[in-house]
Amino acid sequence: MIGVLTALTLALPQAGAPLMPCGLDLEAGLSEGRTGASELLEQLRRLSCARQQLGARDSWEQVEAVMESLLLELQSQPPGQHSFPQGLARLVVDLSLGATVEQRLNLVRSCEDLLSLDLDVEQAQQLLGAQVSVLEPIVANAGAEASLAPLARRALALYEGVAEAVTDPVTGEAPSFMRRSRLRLERLRLGAPMPRFVARDTAGNELRSAQLEGGVLVLRFWDPSSPASLAAHRADSALVRDYWDAPFDLLGVTRSEDRGAYLRFIESARFGGVQLFDGPISSTLAEALDGTSWGGLGAVGSTSGPGPKQSLSNRWGSPPPGSLFVVDATGRIRGRDLPPAQTRALVDELIEEEQRRRRQQFLQGARTR
Repeated sequence: MIGVLTALTLALPQAGAPLMPCGLDLEAGLSEGRTGASELLEQLRRLSCARQQLGARDSWEQVEAVMESLLLELQSQPPGQHSFPQGLARLVVDLSLGATVEQRLNLVRSCEDLLSLDLDVEQAQQLLGAQVSVLEPIVANAGAEASLAPLARRALALYEGVAEAVTDPVTGEAPSFMRRSRLRLERLRLGAPMPRFVARDTAGNELRSAQLEGGVLVLRFWDPSSPASLAAHRADSALVRDYWDAPFDLLGVTRSEDRGAYLRFIESARFGGVQLFDGPISSTLAEALDGTSWGGLGAVGSTSGPGPKQSLSNRWGSPPPGSLFVVDATGRIRGRDLPPAQTRALVDELIEEEQRRRRQQFLQGARTR
C-alpha cells in the first residue's frame, strides 16, 4: 500500500502554492456548462489538498459550489442511472480535515442531498459512513466550548439519526464503521487517557506511550489513500518549528505491511516530528501490551505478524485518515480534529499548563531544600 505513496505525493499541491488556478478552472468549467461528475470530483480532490496548505486562503466557498454542481449534475441523470463518482464518500471525509463545525455540518447536509438520489445500497452505505466520520469529532468535542453547544446538539442529533438508519431494526446489528465510531467516542473521549502503545520509529528505536508523558502531544493518522491527510501532516511540521523549545511532540502514524517501502517514502515526504511504523510488530513488543481489542471488531493492523490487535491504529479505534488528537502532558486526550487555529490555541494552553506545573514543582523543591 505504501508503494503508491510517492506517486500520490507528486500530485499534491506544494506548500505555499496559490489556490487561484483551482478557482479559475472551477469558474470556467461551471460557466461553460461542461463540467461533468468526474471533473467535479477532481476539483474536490484538489481542494481537499489545497485547503491543508500553510497560509492557504479560505476556499470553503469553492467546496460548496463544487458540491452543489455535483448534486445538480447527478440529479440531471435519468433515475436509476446515476453515475455515482467512485471515491466521493472518502473525499467528503478528506474535505472535513481542518474544517470548522459549521463546515462539517454543511458537508453532512450535502451528503443528505446526495442520499436523496436513487443510489444503490453500497453507495448509500458509503455516504452514511462518511457522515459518521464527519460528525464524530463534533460529538467528541461537545462541551469544550459553550458557544458551540447548539451546533454540538445538532450534530449529535444527526449522528444518532445516521446510527438509527444503519442499524438493523430487528437484530439491532450495526455495521462495523458505526460500532467503531461508538467505541472511539467512548474510549477516546475528552479527558480519557490515551491508549497505550509500543511502536518503532524510522530509525528502529522503540517508543512507548509512557515515554511521551510530561509533554504535549499532537498525533496525526495519515494514509496513502488520502492525499489530503498527507498534505495536512506536512502542514503539521510548522508546530514542530514553533514549539521547538517547549515540552511538545508531534507524531505521525500510518499502517504499512512493507517497512522498506515505508522508509523510502518517509525519506522524501518532508514530514515533521516523529514518524511511527504501524505494521507487523514482534512478539516482544506485542507482549508489552495487553490483548485489548475494539469490541471484537478485529484487528486493523497486520495479520501476518505477531500482535495484530496491538497495532497502534487498532488501539486507537482505526481513526479515519487525517484524524488528529491533542494529548496533554498527563497523557489525557484534550482535543480531536480541531481547525488549525483551535489546535494551536489548545496546544498553547496545554504547554503553558505544563510549564506552570513545572515551575510550581521547582519552587516547591527549592523550599524543601
